[in-house]
Amino acid sequence: MKEIQNVYDQKEFFDAYKEMRDLKINANELIEIPTIKKMLPDLKDKKILDLGCGDGCMSRYFVEQGAKSVVGIDVSTNMINEAKKHNCQNIKYFVMPMEDISSLKGKFDIVYSSLAFHYIEDFSKLIYDISNKLKKNGYLVFSQEHPIATCIKMPKDGTKHIDIDGKRYYLVSDYNSDGERKVDWNIDGVIKYHRSISTLFNTIIQNNFIVEEVQEAKPSKEAIKLVPKYQYQNDRPYFIFIRAKKS
Repeated sequence: MKEIQNVYDQKEFFDAYKEMRDLKINANELIEIPTIKKMLPDLKDKKILDLGCGDGCMSRYFVEQGAKSVVGIDVSTNMINEAKKHNCQNIKYFVMPMEDISSLKGKFDIVYSSLAFHYIEDFSKLIYDISNKLKKNGYLVFSQEHPIATCIKMPKDGTKHIDIDGKRYYLVSDYNSDGERKVDWNIDGVIKYHRSISTLFNTIIQNNFIVEEVQEAKPSKEAIKLVPKYQYQNDRPYFIFIRAKKS
């Protein structure tokens, strides 16, 4: 079995990531979380599986909104330890890669994931397993890095964009070549997986889902005021958000 990447248990990466999240002025807090919260179905009395739950902030939100129970899993021991520091009733956390969710008992009303699917190599198996873990008419709601952002195989000089006459133009390459990408983020050589939009949607549809809503990251005026570079997401969004219902 191929070893599963776990950069969040590397001290250098985890410390840098935690510092970023603790500041509360980042794309997760200002763009990703507000967007995906609006896409969630009714949470009242629902059983929810939180894939790549991180420090458990959304797991706690689900309970606050009336969820019956939440199972949060993450491959990172560091992240699960953080989540347990703030644990509340009706949440169970496990150190587990999402590649192994078929071993979980029972079925769920909602499977949720925030910015984690781009770390998964076998997307087809993951969506198949999620479909099997969902009850009929259950929901899959997730975000991941936008394919227009993951596609590029970075040039050696690290160039991501060029500015011409005050306008920023982002580099795009290898869009229709799904597969592994290595990027430098907090540490060198973090592995992510690019999939085109057609791959994302066809895989979801082929596993008995009906796509109900799609959003792409759009910064608010408040977010741009706090972090001016977020204005460039009007040219190249960071994230894509998908809500699908099991048929």
